[in-house]
Amino acid sequence: MKTIFIFILSMCFSITGMAQIDRSMPPEANTPSKLNVGKLIPITLDNGLRVYLAPVQDYPKFTISVNIELPGYDEETRLAEKNILNTAYANKRSEKYPNQEIDSLVNYFGAMLNANMYGGTIKGLTQDIDQLLDIYVDALLHPVITKASIDEKYKSELEKQKHTKNKNVEIGKPIKEFSITAVKDSLLFGPKKDRVKTTKTAKAEYKGITVKDVEEYKNDRIVSNNALIVVVGNFSETECKTLMNRYFGAWKTGEPYVKESPITKKTSIIQSRKIIVHDAPNAVQSKIAFSWHLGDAYTYFNNDIKLQVLNNIFGESQLSYLYKNLREDKGLCYFIRSSVGSSADGGVGAVYTSVRTAQTAYAVENIILEMLRLRNTKVSASDLKIAKNNLIGDYTRSLNPIAPIPYITFAMQKDIYNLPDDYLQSKVEQYYDVTIDDIMEMSQKYINPFTCVITVEGKISELKGTLEPFGDVMYYDEQGNKLKL
Repeated sequence: MKTIFIFILSMCFSITGMAQIDRSMPPEANTPSKLNVGKLIPITLDNGLRVYLAPVQDYPKFTISVNIELPGYDEETRLAEKNILNTAYANKRSEKYPNQEIDSLVNYFGAMLNANMYGGTIKGLTQDIDQLLDIYVDALLHPVITKASIDEKYKSELEKQKHTKNKNVEIGKPIKEFSITAVKDSLLFGPKKDRVKTTKTAKAEYKGITVKDVEEYKNDRIVSNNALIVVVGNFSETECKTLMNRYFGAWKTGEPYVKESPITKKTSIIQSRKIIVHDAPNAVQSKIAFSWHLGDAYTYFNNDIKLQVLNNIFGESQLSYLYKNLREDKGLCYFIRSSVGSSADGGVGAVYTSVRTAQTAYAVENIILEMLRLRNTKVSASDLKIAKNNLIGDYTRSLNPIAPIPYITFAMQKDIYNLPDDYLQSKVEQYYDVTIDDIMEMSQKYINPFTCVITVEGKISELKGTLEPFGDVMYYDEQGNKLKL
């Protein structure tokens, strides 16, 4: 028996020696010339209703997501009617189904259905789509609005006003609330009062409101030309258009609501690295966060895909620079993550981790070193390929009919951000196109260890004096009082 084991073992070593495996590079992934997923077919009905169909073959279920654009609370001039209508939707009663039987019917079909003033979602088997759409459309367009609910709202508002009027002012100094995030933002962007213009919110006035008033409000706001529907399922374009016309073709149009662009310019004022330390006297670990503003990395901007690849290499994955250094190599932390991405106000860069109190300064040093390494050294072909394969795998797995979030998100943001029709289909190709030089360019522009804010929540008695080599340090006690050390 021993002789046989030795023979097998020697054969294994012989085979290993014959075939040298190159482990320096990850395995090659299939590179499709065009990804055959993420296709959206635009359909527009005569009443202005916009529909996007995401056809999925041989799938027995469907998802329909309805989005209705409405003024926000700071823009709404008829807030009382809005609140009453919202209550009517929550009660789940409609003209055809006035006895709250909607939930039981939906459960009978093993489906999911909700209707509200912003639209709603329907999921179920394709064979039940007619029954489910009939329920949904009635719940959306014909909710039961009662005088009793209006009276209840009015009574509740009177009680609230009475309580506010009679509320005694507490004697003594109010408790000071400290927010390390507020201090960080003030360092990055200046005092809040200088950054944000307050908008006056409409006040809900329920006195004199009638059922007719709320019905008129619904007919003014819940209109087809301000709605967008995404259909995911095994439908042809003709089948989808027929279905939409059958159930939504009679939906009335109204005053178009044009949503303002969410893109806003935000300017960072910070000139050097700042460190905020908030005392946690009983802590055995320090919570560390780096924050900086990217400037022009607006949502869906031209370099969005490149920035995603950079973030994956930097600290998003368990094969990233930060993870391999601070966790695997030095054992400083259990987790560490970066978040460097685009946003409506120009993008945010961040790093988060927790380390033992005694290792706080060492962890800060290593995070800065990894930021500098990305800025000054080109990434390897292997690291770039791993990052791209990670992102491509995550993305393609997300394009499934079970949870079709990318389809719905894209359809609802396409017009706002002027995205091309083939954005979902071309995304994989864009990942493949990212080069080593692209990552170097993105790193030098968007990885910023010089004008960032580092926040540390930990034990000041052990931290004081250890962080000064990295920047200007501000210490705050547990209650948020600034300390002079």
